[in-house]
Amino acid sequence: MQRRNALGLIGGIAATPLVGIREALAQAAPGKTLTYGQSTRVTTLDPAQGAFSTYPGGYEVGYCLYDRLVDFDKNLKIVPQLAVSWDGAPDAKSVRFKLRTGVKFQDGTAFDAAAVKFNVERMMDKTRTPTNRPLWDAVSGVDVIDASTVVVRTKEPFSQILNTFAHGSGSIVSPASVEKYGEKGVAQNPVGAGPFMLESFTPGQEVALKAFDGYWGGKPPTDRLVFKFIAEPATRIAALRTGSVDIVDSVPVQLVAGLRREANIEVITGPSLRPLGLVINMANAPFNDAKVRQALNHAVPVKTIAERVFFGFAKASDSPLAFDTQGYKKNTPFEYSPDKAKALLASAGWVAGADGKLQKGGQPLKIRMLASEGLFPGDVSIIEICQRAFAQIGIDATITKVESGAYYGELRKERAALNFDLAMFGFNPSNASGLYHLESLYKSNASDTGVLDVWNIGRYRNSKVDDLLRQAHATVDLPSQNALLGQVQDIVWADAPYVWLHVNENVTAVRKGVKGVEVWPIVFTIPRRASV
Repeated sequence: MQRRNALGLIGGIAATPLVGIREALAQAAPGKTLTYGQSTRVTTLDPAQGAFSTYPGGYEVGYCLYDRLVDFDKNLKIVPQLAVSWDGAPDAKSVRFKLRTGVKFQDGTAFDAAAVKFNVERMMDKTRTPTNRPLWDAVSGVDVIDASTVVVRTKEPFSQILNTFAHGSGSIVSPASVEKYGEKGVAQNPVGAGPFMLESFTPGQEVALKAFDGYWGGKPPTDRLVFKFIAEPATRIAALRTGSVDIVDSVPVQLVAGLRREANIEVITGPSLRPLGLVINMANAPFNDAKVRQALNHAVPVKTIAERVFFGFAKASDSPLAFDTQGYKKNTPFEYSPDKAKALLASAGWVAGADGKLQKGGQPLKIRMLASEGLFPGDVSIIEICQRAFAQIGIDATITKVESGAYYGELRKERAALNFDLAMFGFNPSNASGLYHLESLYKSNASDTGVLDVWNIGRYRNSKVDDLLRQAHATVDLPSQNALLGQVQDIVWADAPYVWLHVNENVTAVRKGVKGVEVWPIVFTIPRRASV
């Protein structure tokens, strides 16, 4: 009975007809040009001021413009880039990096230890980069030993230091460009030491890059990379089919089977490290009651959503972390059971009135839900399913939809300005670390009334979790750190600060003949090493 009810909640959402397709996209320029139709806007290209702002589009461009001290390969293994080697101190509170010599920035100035110091100190400044603090707060300073050697110091043992420098915010900007364009201007005039340099930039619409002939690693296999923002999935697919673009991300999973039958298209899929869920605003009653939060988890048919809405390209969550994240520990999933949800709510004092709606002391139980439009896979469809699931147990839920470019700003407001009880959210640990993920979402904010420290949107607060995270942060032995992270996941899962949903696979499509496109588990589609 519950299975049938779950399918009824989903209704006809799974299939989205290809209607209203716009075909006004310009053809790619002749020659070795690779065009990527992105699902998100690119509005700024400074790794510090706003850390590329839009996600993941800005990061995907940044990984082509800039080099970092170390890089991820396609499997997220850390490999040398601007640093050729590194050594950690015995106390795990500093790392000595030996830098690549003879490297030039795209403005012709030299990359050296002074440039590294300049960039690290930019990232240490909280006023420049407020949202990546777990990556940089542990850093206490950087010492220039000679032109090709730096030592990065940390306040305490810090196991994630290499993950920090492989992260997009670790991109090395030309100090001369910041002096020339200013702290704000460099976001529109980026200069790095990567294989591609800026050709043109129309914020929110298109970024064109050209090969940097002076790149230390040799000229890249593609002459130009063009990143076009194309909001509608159907329009992106149409552009791919006509050859207007060569790569598209966020492919609707219901189209995958058909695309795989097309001779000129190849579909690339892979695991994701981004769990999706509905973050619960615990500042609002009755959502500060764990029984209510647990009841909401029992009310939603998450396994059926993953199987039916995403055609098997998603898996229901069983942990605050995604399955392939370092430190992941499995927990017992919340069973889909409207009866259990009602029983938990009844134990919290919420009982059905004459109209079947839940009420307590004469006041109805209502939920204000917030959803982005196109920022996360199936975001609007999923929140509408949840709305119907809550209605099935007697809860009135309303939905407010927010354009994807403005959505993160809505989540980061001061508590008094928030207009939601539940909001769609998915965090991607883009330094590939489970500790970073858990710290960013579940470490207590300094203030529960002010703006967020990082991404603890629901104002979750648990002193035991804070203590375990502090211990994990200072633990460099990986098995010991993972044991601490396992304890954090057990506590957070039971506290249910989210309605836990699922982890989507990443799905990208390319034109046949395009080689070397990498789809990283941290959501990014990277054309840096691609060729036509």
